[in-house]
Amino acid sequence: MVNYRVTVILKLWERNWLTGEVPPLEKIRGAGMVRPEDVRRLGDFLKERMERVASMIELLQERGFCCRGTRKAVILEGSDLEAYQVKELLQEHGFEPYEYEIKLEYTRQWGIM
Repeated sequence: MVNYRVTVILKLWERNWLTGEVPPLEKIRGAGMVRPEDVRRLGDFLKERMERVASMIELLQERGFCCRGTRKAVILEGSDLEAYQVKELLQEHGFEPYEYEIKLEYTRQWGIM
């Protein structure tokens, strides 16, 4: 018999960026001159990101996932759905694969034969 645990990582301040994209925070960190529109763009990104993270948390908690926070991310863990089912569920609700990370851990159980 095999048990599995699915872990979903939702980064709070960023996401997995696509090639060519510049994270809004990078335009501010270490910049010699910060423009007001860069700060506004970062604010808009963070507002949208937090709303999407909250929506993914609600969706997965309804499916039995436990949630905990770290300094930079929200971690959800569950064993009722397999990794492919979590991915399908999130995509069905309009979430893109670059918005989350899914990790799958299998544990083999040995019994008496």
